[in-house]
Amino acid sequence: MQTKRYLFAPLKTSDTCWDIAKGYDGSIYVGACSEHTAGGIGVLVKFEPPQEALHYLADMAAISGETVGDSHAPQGKIHLSLSPSRAGFVYGSTHCTTPPAGDTMWDPWAMYMDARRCFLGAHLYRYDPASGEVLDFGVIAPYEGVSLMMLDENVQRLFAVTYPRSHLYSWNLKGRDVVDYGRVSEHYVLAFVKYDDRTIFFSDYYGRLLSVDPLENKVRSHEVKLTHPPYTDGMRNWMSHALLGPDGWVYAGMYSHPNLIRFRPDKGRILVEDLGPGLGEAEDESLRFAFAQGSPVGLILKEETLYYAQLVYLGPKEAVGSYVASYDLGSGDKRFVGTLGLEGFKPLVWKGVLGDDGRLYWADFDAAPPSLWAVSEDAGAGSSPTSRSKAATGVTRR
Repeated sequence: MQTKRYLFAPLKTSDTCWDIAKGYDGSIYVGACSEHTAGGIGVLVKFEPPQEALHYLADMAAISGETVGDSHAPQGKIHLSLSPSRAGFVYGSTHCTTPPAGDTMWDPWAMYMDARRCFLGAHLYRYDPASGEVLDFGVIAPYEGVSLMMLDENVQRLFAVTYPRSHLYSWNLKGRDVVDYGRVSEHYVLAFVKYDDRTIFFSDYYGRLLSVDPLENKVRSHEVKLTHPPYTDGMRNWMSHALLGPDGWVYAGMYSHPNLIRFRPDKGRILVEDLGPGLGEAEDESLRFAFAQGSPVGLILKEETLYYAQLVYLGPKEAVGSYVASYDLGSGDKRFVGTLGLEGFKPLVWKGVLGDDGRLYWADFDAAPPSLWAVSEDAGAGSSPTSRSKAATGVTRR
């Protein structure tokens, strides 16, 4: 496995990157967040693979017109909201959880309507790569952040879930014509996946599978819980990542489950399959721990191969890190590709994308300053441990 690191060196107060997306221009867009630095501001970053060039496009305080360092919870994050459009634009929204300057923490409920420390609200914005302009459409969720947002181009609308109230919303591309579907989860929702023109799947805090119909503006419960360990009873069992495979299955990683799963509609019901551990027997103790206790994140589909990072966030120090693995959709073969990291540093990553250059991209969610990581496989890779499964994505305001 060949790994290259691109450090966001100027972003001294940035410490997490939750979102990453590939634009229709081939550039990689990353939301650099200041989650743990009081008063910190989120920054939209652009990486151009051919030139290996990083550009720091805009900070969220400038976009929103808010004063840096005031008493309110700042526009500190861009959280799972970057949404490229075929027209060439990249839509995004801002998010909260960063403490105000001078505070050591920010409690979303205690400070929700606090006159001094409240978050003033998430902004919807649009970046135009052709002109370099960032257009602000104003507040779309007063006193709340947007933890998740996606664009459905079929209806030309954005779908989003807010934090902390966890309401599902839809609005047009200017943040107007708002539809509130009500509360759909505890805390938040972490992943959308569009299955067809009538179905955008997501799951709640307990792993219950729901969907929204963009054409009829209806939310449906599918009366099924996605796979989770028995000891959690589904708690903290969000669907962390999901993507639709060419075989009609939705492949997903669960927040509290070490195995990849997949599901699909079938004659009015939902079939759910647990694809088992990511590896068979491995000699390395850290690998055994990772694929028994970690979580699959950052799913990336490259032709018929599903790549992901097996994330170990808690556990023995030597095991903490991100372990790249693959799953062959046709054969069910599973393979360990390599451990992400360079020069002794093992990053923790979240969301991933496939670049036009064929490389796999992930970004840090626990490093200051954070980095973008690009991975390609060595020629002849494949000698790692394998196992076989049976079954078988300037500021203007308006």
